[in-house]
Amino acid sequence: MKKLSFYALIISITIISIYRVSNISEKEIAWDILGYYMPLPATFIHHDPLLNDISWLKKVNEEKDLTGTLYMVSSNDEGEPMYFFFFGMSIFYLPSFLIGHLIALFSHYPTDGFSSPYQLSLVIGAIIYTIIGLCFFRKILNKYFSDSTSAVVLLVTVFATNYINHLTLINLEPVNVLFMLVSIVLWYTIKWHEKQRLKYILIIVSSISLIAMVKPSEVIILFIPLLWGVTSIKSAIRKIELIFRNRKQFIIAFFIALLIVSPQIIYWYLKTGLPFYDTYKNPGVGLDFSSPHIFNVLFSYRKGWLLYTPVMIFYLLGFIFLYKKSKGIFLPSIVYFLLSFYIISSWSEWWYGAGFSIRPLITIYPVLALGFGYLLEYIWTKNKYVKISFLLVLLLLTLLNQFQWWQYKEYIIHPFRTTKESYQAVFLSTSINQQQQELLSVERDFSGKMEFKNKYNYTTTILISEDFEHEDLSNNYIKSDSINKYYYIENNEEFALTKRIKFNKLTDKDHAWIVIRYRYKNDDTLNNQPFLVVTMQHKEKNYSYYAFDVKHDTAKNGWYENEFEYLTPVARHLDDELLLYFWNRDKTSFGIDDFEIEVFEKKDKK
Repeated sequence: MKKLSFYALIISITIISIYRVSNISEKEIAWDILGYYMPLPATFIHHDPLLNDISWLKKVNEEKDLTGTLYMVSSNDEGEPMYFFFFGMSIFYLPSFLIGHLIALFSHYPTDGFSSPYQLSLVIGAIIYTIIGLCFFRKILNKYFSDSTSAVVLLVTVFATNYINHLTLINLEPVNVLFMLVSIVLWYTIKWHEKQRLKYILIIVSSISLIAMVKPSEVIILFIPLLWGVTSIKSAIRKIELIFRNRKQFIIAFFIALLIVSPQIIYWYLKTGLPFYDTYKNPGVGLDFSSPHIFNVLFSYRKGWLLYTPVMIFYLLGFIFLYKKSKGIFLPSIVYFLLSFYIISSWSEWWYGAGFSIRPLITIYPVLALGFGYLLEYIWTKNKYVKISFLLVLLLLTLLNQFQWWQYKEYIIHPFRTTKESYQAVFLSTSINQQQQELLSVERDFSGKMEFKNKYNYTTTILISEDFEHEDLSNNYIKSDSINKYYYIENNEEFALTKRIKFNKLTDKDHAWIVIRYRYKNDDTLNNQPFLVVTMQHKEKNYSYYAFDVKHDTAKNGWYENEFEYLTPVARHLDDELLLYFWNRDKTSFGIDDFEIEVFEKKDKK
């Protein structure tokens, strides 16, 4: 047995397990996790596997405050509720859910799917997936490298990268399961190419199918087994011949894959009448392959991969040594990495919410580790000074990673609002003061509330100002009272005073505050009133949509001053438009005067 790598494995598992069990939150099942987990309580507790009724979910969220909005509930074309996420993670949660439910049944805890037994069981189940992933990861390393190299690669991957955060504190997220599945695919790809056994190809295909059920874009792991051993056109032809000779295995594997993904297809068909359905209906977030955020993903102070996990520079350099030492592994590895990295960088919300460094890249680490292993093997051939120096660099990068991870946990480094100025201000610091906090990017309230607090940090511009005094009364939309002219909307008009402004005309910053002011007069004595709608549009689809209730005084039936504040969302594209209009939902008649749009932009740092 290779003792060093075994000890490295045991150390990693022990630290991860103890730390994770010691840090169980009261809200383990919240936000995205709630969306992945939702099919289980819906099916086994509320007997509603299709999610036809979400009243129970609303009640749970009101009681436990698990998410700001129920974004994890989508809808079909008829407006009926549907699961937003695929079923993959709920499949992996299922054993833990059943154990937790059994414990709750025979104890005083509520059998609601969210009490302590469920949460503890989910956490322990996720630790088991972590252990399985690390065991397969070690097997892969030992296949190609010396015991000492395998031990170093394993320890560096766990403790010198963002792996340590996302497979401890938030190990219920998909990256934990994906790391395990990618390691399994990699290991059994090696085994199948050594000996073409049916069980190996079934494990590979089953794992890839489950990967697709967890995160569809990660199905590109398919290129690992497909291109394994390919170094030239001749070897590619031989690979095709190998697949053809074992075509019966692939036919069987195809039906196994179909069986695994069938629950998702059946669900879509039952809810929509279609075998495939896109439940992702948020136009503010999505894949934009024409404009990947490559620089931001690599170097941004917000989440830059190589800034927060700089040791990965050596993993990338490892491709050079992987090419020299094992060309048959190099091609599938580089193709998989480049495709995966491009897809990850093309996601419009490229920082991937709250997290330490770029979370989804952890999925690729089992493949990147091969190149790093060959780089280490090269270092071991050098003199002792080179070896000691390199190990010292790895140690320093590990300590930096651990310290920055601690800063992240203490909110000294913010999970998603860090800027260049704030990062530099707290670098190697053990605390953060109010002045440093003000260097963070704009605070966004996930509940949807908008409150503009620090106007002194902004410069202001009047973008639109209309008092209608110079308008001709022959215009049917212009009326006059005893004092001034105003814009008048008839009760047969549903939408009025529409304004469109491209985001890049509002600001060249990442956000702007928009303050809308106007005077309003309602002719309707029945207390009906319109809404002021403000939204961003991407390809004519709304995101960050708000409908403000127009204030008015029905007793006086006179002019009433309104002012609303709107924080622009993170624009998916600079050509996206701010759309503003009055929605005359109740078909009333009203007047608008002194209409003004003021834009507030963050002051440049000196």
